[in-house]
Amino acid sequence: MKPKLILFFIPILLISCSQGVKNNCLTVTNWNVQTFFDANDDGIEYESFRARSSKWSLESYKSRLKKLCNVIEKTDSDIFIMEEIENEKIIFDISNALSHNVWFKDKHYGYAAFCKEDNSSIGCAVLSRYEIKDIKLHSLDVRTEASDSPSMRPVMELTVCVGKDLKTKPLCIFVNHWKSKSGGEEKSEMWRLWQESVLASRMSEAVSKEREVFDGRVNEIVFAAGDFNKDINDFSRDKNNKINFTFFEKGNNKEIEIYSPWDDYNYSCSGDLVSDVPDSDYGTYYFRGKWEKIDHFFFTDSHVVKDFKIIDYPELVKDDRSPLRYEVYSNRGYSDHLPITCTISYQEE
Repeated sequence: MKPKLILFFIPILLISCSQGVKNNCLTVTNWNVQTFFDANDDGIEYESFRARSSKWSLESYKSRLKKLCNVIEKTDSDIFIMEEIENEKIIFDISNALSHNVWFKDKHYGYAAFCKEDNSSIGCAVLSRYEIKDIKLHSLDVRTEASDSPSMRPVMELTVCVGKDLKTKPLCIFVNHWKSKSGGEEKSEMWRLWQESVLASRMSEAVSKEREVFDGRVNEIVFAAGDFNKDINDFSRDKNNKINFTFFEKGNNKEIEIYSPWDDYNYSCSGDLVSDVPDSDYGTYYFRGKWEKIDHFFFTDSHVVKDFKIIDYPELVKDDRSPLRYEVYSNRGYSDHLPITCTISYQEE
């Protein structure tokens, strides 16, 4: 299937590209918002959102949209990345809802990008207070395995330009939503490894060269974000406990060293210290009584990461702190994933 890619601007907000970086830092949030559909029946929605007996409605959509926007406002990140968004119309609805008819440039997301495969139910979206450009999609067409390749979402690569100061580095971001474990974890892992190969290859290329930005040449801050459907403890590591992504080049396996903030994670959004809590007692996704850390940021340079948190606002979690998933029948809940937020430093060494 042909991927669908859309880059758009909120016209009133074009002035936001002139913003500078506050305190040499910028915040990025990633959240799988769980099957976020609009109120239109396009025939591609999941069954619970379009069956005649479904309780999904325009009022349900408006209510859910309001709750999503409340979380975005409360988190107040400069870049907000989302998985499982149905279409670009929802992005416009989010922007309009966030404006409250009062346009403060420092608080708005003047730029956005969205991508998904044609006829796919859900895709990935990015909201940004800074200019987005140079968007690319990287898709897989695997024909060398014994089984047919399933539908796999493309990796969306984009550049976010922060201000016009050459001492600030542009962000090169790779947005991911990897193959789920449906059909069996072991069987589906083969396809996630293929997706890892694509991502690793593109990240390696981004690191190996300089790109022209504004009036000079500067290195980019390169990182990946998204729902990888793979726990941090399941990625390959070398003898120094560093994560390595593998990719193929000219018939040979190559590797790129990747840093995960999970390795140095200490605090939740609520301020709870978790460094002394067993690794199995927290995460972003809770399935069959087990915590999983399947939502990630992966950086090529660990030094740019200044902070990393799970967003566990009281309204997002149950009493046991697991995600309060959205339920159509009651119109309650938010998502079956918790958001994660990273603070990135632009301070030149």
